[in-house]
Amino acid sequence: MKRVPQMNDGRVLLLYVAANPKSRVENERACKVMPAGNTRAVFVYQPFPIVMATGRDCYLSSLDGVEYLDFVSEYFAGMYGHSHQAIKSAIQEACSSGFNYGAPSQVEIELVEEITSRFPSMEMLQFCTSGTEANTLAIVVGLNFSQRRKIRASKKLFRGCWSSSGLRLPHEFILAPYNDIKGTEKLLTQDVGVIIVEPMQGAGGMVPTTKEFLFFLREQATKLGAVLIFDEVVTARTHYNGLQSYHSIIPDMTTIGKFYGGGMLFGAYGGRQQIMNTLDSCAANSLHHSGTWHNNKSTMAAGLAAMKLLSRESIEKANTLGEQLKQGLDKVFNSGSTTAIIRGVGSLVGLHFLGPDSGTLRDAFYFFLLTHKIYVGHRGFFCLNIMHQEKHVMAVLEASRAFYDAAFMDSA
Repeated sequence: MKRVPQMNDGRVLLLYVAANPKSRVENERACKVMPAGNTRAVFVYQPFPIVMATGRDCYLSSLDGVEYLDFVSEYFAGMYGHSHQAIKSAIQEACSSGFNYGAPSQVEIELVEEITSRFPSMEMLQFCTSGTEANTLAIVVGLNFSQRRKIRASKKLFRGCWSSSGLRLPHEFILAPYNDIKGTEKLLTQDVGVIIVEPMQGAGGMVPTTKEFLFFLREQATKLGAVLIFDEVVTARTHYNGLQSYHSIIPDMTTIGKFYGGGMLFGAYGGRQQIMNTLDSCAANSLHHSGTWHNNKSTMAAGLAAMKLLSRESIEKANTLGEQLKQGLDKVFNSGSTTAIIRGVGSLVGLHFLGPDSGTLRDAFYFFLLTHKIYVGHRGFFCLNIMHQEKHVMAVLEASRAFYDAAFMDSA
């Protein structure tokens, strides 16, 4: 088995450039006013990112007029596809009566009640505008409650890049290996006040945690008097009550975002009443939390509509299709020699090529799928939403088999 030369000689890339002249022009324009040409680092890849113009259901259309089957799903946020009628109607209705009052509203309370009824760890919660903000605030609340200063986080934890990059918040982070009990245990000391973990690493490669690891963190947090936070901004989409309920391990606090606001700007963090009451502004020496857009009516209304769509049945359907995709990809790439790691949970699937050419293969696979009008995460992920059907999974598997034949089979 050897790789066909065209996977490495740039032909697929040339096809991409030729098919997307308008995206290229817009990227050149954007680079004059934004670092790397955009405000989201995940969009940065060579030669330029594809620019999308419209979306419907589980499809996106590019500026150059090509419609793609979308398996990015707005980096996990688009659980309902694009412009779902129920969410669109809720937003339109909310805007018709004023979308931001600068005051409490009934719809805000209703959404809180819906969310707290699903998550056993969320006795009370607060809204914000993103998953990054939710984690930032949850950490602050957790440190204040524990009266400690150190935070145990996992390597490759994504949320806002605030624990593992130059944009680090002014906290003392201890970056421990994921799913490694022994490696983590030796880093946990009495001054650790917060332990934060994703029940499955999203940006870190769709790596599921083990129940044993989560149970270990729960035990250690209780032993140390630290606040255990589950970052379920991504993983909550895979279980009606979050992965915490799937594993039957309840944290002290939970953060969510993205799809619980119907795909609008949204985040939330919540936890045990004793912890959340430190935010009670009526009490002396409380923490102060406020934000202009935290309870805007359009997001609250979109969130309520989304909660009705995110039923046990719709989650299970997306998970079933995700498992079908995961098993199908494993069969395509690993029936003979093992060429890739396929992993994930439910509707979230990650693919990582093995060997010294993994980066080249990742790029080739991404651009190859685009030639088949399929849009996936450039770093190697598929994210299903409630609009996907079995025929869409079959389309990905068919294109993946074609890629495998071109990239790994001997040339004639």
